[in-house]
Amino acid sequence: MNEFPIYNCSKIFNRFDGKLNKIDLKKIARELKVFYPCRLDAMAINPAAVADNDNNMKFSPGEVVISINIGIFITVKLLDVDGGRIEISKRTKRKVLVKHAYYLMCDALGMLPSLNIDVDDDMIIKHCGFGSSSSTIAGVCVAINEMFGKPISNKDLIKYCAANHGEEVTDSDDNNLKAVQCIGGGATNGLTKEGILIISGQATVIAKMKYKATVLIAVPNKFQVRNADEMMRLEEKNLYKFKRTGDKFKNTIAYKLVHNALPDMANGSIKGLADLVFDYRFYMGSNQNCSFVFPPLKKLNEDLKCLYEHQYCNFLALSSVGPAFFCLVTNKRDKDFCKQYFLNLDMNVQETTVRNNYYKVMEKTYE
Repeated sequence: MNEFPIYNCSKIFNRFDGKLNKIDLKKIARELKVFYPCRLDAMAINPAAVADNDNNMKFSPGEVVISINIGIFITVKLLDVDGGRIEISKRTKRKVLVKHAYYLMCDALGMLPSLNIDVDDDMIIKHCGFGSSSSTIAGVCVAINEMFGKPISNKDLIKYCAANHGEEVTDSDDNNLKAVQCIGGGATNGLTKEGILIISGQATVIAKMKYKATVLIAVPNKFQVRNADEMMRLEEKNLYKFKRTGDKFKNTIAYKLVHNALPDMANGSIKGLADLVFDYRFYMGSNQNCSFVFPPLKKLNEDLKCLYEHQYCNFLALSSVGPAFFCLVTNKRDKDFCKQYFLNLDMNVQETTVRNNYYKVMEKTYE
């Protein structure tokens, strides 16, 4: 994709073409609250495809996703007002994403409900590697789908969200979005039970497994969040690097995926996958390609690789284009060592666990 256009948040790039089950009007909830998890994006399986989608907003590079128990809380209330009115709470920070999700669901369901929507995402740093934009859109879509009795299946909702992704142009623009690549991880992780996922094609899970581990997420304290418009201008200038890496290493990645990572996962181990991700991130140039987000990434790349090479963690990667790094650990000794190591590099550390479950409906009332 050579250009990432700005568009109105009501625009639907790809209409819903999945199965829509009949809505039982007697089973529509009046109010519900949903927890929707965020994800960490360990690697693109074919980074060359990040820059190629024929301008249809459907991307197929595939990715390795880790679902985590950090996320957002969405509350949706049905209003007794006709005409498709949307009210968004004052504390909801990313209103344009909420609006976009609302319009997506209105179009898919073929109705215009009036809703009050509240989003609590205080635990998330945006544009940092958590997939917070896609999780916000998917989470609101999920909440509305739940409200109307889940007429759209998880599988179809994943593809619909992934094919209509966008992010804020600026923090003050509540009406327009910037077109951004979406591989589907942010929608997939909350709509799939297992915590370790491999996505290929257009937002299709080809392997998944449950895995119990602590997740340490480290973000450089000096990182300053940029608007999506500025981030995408920088990314457009660097897309050739992603294509170069993909073209150079695609055969190696494919071989290790098929002959190491997938068999290990089938036997309950992430060793083959962790080795592939580590090589891709630290030795195939992936982390260096992402340094446009935060130039010190190049040095952090060298400083952090020892954590995996010396077996202080079971998995180590940059998430998406960063600058958040993360590792998976399964014992207290390694957790304490890695956490202190991150802190010594002037990084803020969040601790959570792999989420081996779907999104969660926390409250639901019908009266």
